Amino acid sequence: MDLVSEFIHNPLMQSLFLGPLMGVLFAALFSGFNSSPEPEAPATVVQTRTIYITKVIDKRQSSKRSDDGMSLLIIGGIALIFVIWKYAIYFNTILYYLNSSILTVLSFSVTTILISLIKGQYTSNEWWLYTLVPLLFLFISLYLLNLAKVSFDPAIQQGALNNNLWEFYTDWLDAYGRNFMLAHVGGVAILALAVLFTAFLLIHYLSLMNQRSSGMMHKLWFFLAKHTSFFAGKSCAIFISFLLATAYVLINPELAATWMTNK
Repeated sequence: MDLVSEFIHNPLMQSLFLGPLMGVLFAALFSGFNSSPEPEAPATVVQTRTIYITKVIDKRQSSKRSDDGMSLLIIGGIALIFVIWKYAIYFNTILYYLNSSILTVLSFSVTTILISLIKGQYTSNEWWLYTLVPLLFLFISLYLLNLAKVSFDPAIQQGALNNNLWEFYTDWLDAYGRNFMLAHVGGVAILALAVLFTAFLLIHYLSLMNQRSSGMMHKLWFFLAKHTSFFAGKSCAIFISFLLATAYVLINPELAATWMTNK
């Protein structure tokens, strides 16, 4: 009973269990009903994208063009602005949800990769590159999230709770504290954006790979590949690498915050 009570009342226990569990369940559902690719299906990433573009992208020229992921980016941008404003007060809650999101995407992706491997979807080495690199980004994101947690002084949260926004930043925080908050919140916001980009990049290539099959989940994979095509390409991976590097510089209290204070 004590274990059950601890699970119900402890958000960390829930994030470590429920997030990965949901990812595994959805991945098993989506991938398990997918069949192996047909013999005539394209094998490589380049071949698959060429056929996909011919079937989908070219058809858009005669219809209203989709905004792809731009609407998702706008929503994410608005959400990040709100997160920055409330970060000092809701520090634990923000990190909890971000951690849960990373673990959910990570477990979903790992499960999908394993099932896709069993189903024979990995028909060329390119698929490994395009699906494992985003996984590396997710592990780096977990490291940066932990760095954000251990570098944040709980006294800052208490100061934000006991003061209004103006008093908190102008009176309660000193010069280093203001620079730390600016860099830290910016770093976490950029980290969240990097996680969002990584999730859609990974989902795109997993969907692109699985939509080659003719199983009952083909339409779903095709839909996901279509609406995440904005995040395809090496340029997106390079941009995510830049975001993660920037987030590290901002989150690490010995780098951006110290530099801004001592300049």
